[in-house]
Amino acid sequence: MRNDTACAALVLLVSCTPAYARAPASNPYPTMAPISQYMMPRDAEIEMARSAAPPSISDAAEVLVMNETGYEVAAKGSNGWVCLVGRMWSAGLDDPEFWNPKGRGPGCLNPLAVKSVLPFYLARAKWALAGDTHDEIAKKSQAGYADHQFTDPIPGSFALMLSKEGYLNDGVAGPWRPHVMPFIALDQLNTWAAGFKGSPILSPATSTFRRYEPVTIVILAPYWSDGSPAPK
Repeated sequence: MRNDTACAALVLLVSCTPAYARAPASNPYPTMAPISQYMMPRDAEIEMARSAAPPSISDAAEVLVMNETGYEVAAKGSNGWVCLVGRMWSAGLDDPEFWNPKGRGPGCLNPLAVKSVLPFYLARAKWALAGDTHDEIAKKSQAGYADHQFTDPIPGSFALMLSKEGYLNDGVAGPWRPHVMPFIALDQLNTWAAGFKGSPILSPATSTFRRYEPVTIVILAPYWSDGSPAPK
């Protein structure tokens, strides 16, 4: 996840990684920090999660917050969307900030992504919070796809990441830019012209880990969730 444009955006839900590879020697976060550093006050986490989408969507969405063992429902929804704040272990298995406790990525997943993508991210959070190492999480991710516990995203799956809040990585040290993040099957990158020269569709960096993580692309959006214009 070190493509500085596309991957800066992908802290919540992404994949840019090489399988079973250990984090590089220069990794600034070689191990998990104390769990308390990944936690947020409940009300603040709810507010940040909802900020990922316009109120017309997020007000009726289910909201998840993270506790010390995984995510739990903080507010029930009625429109099939789910909003949550991802941590850096969702960003990609070869990301050197995998264990960065500052990472906060607000996102709202549409109903198709809730069905086909969200289970993977919820499982990864449980593994991380249970104390699994980076390599153990990588192996569980691969095994989960091999036994079809996790599958390719359903066509039409995407997340909105339109929040002015959050901290996507140390490189941007903040929310980056508002964007729509489709989840696609690995063999659909060319169909979307993702990463093509001159294409507005941003693609994650090449990585064999993408076989064992949801594949995400990025489409920049013109507005934040509050309606204010995006940075030029």
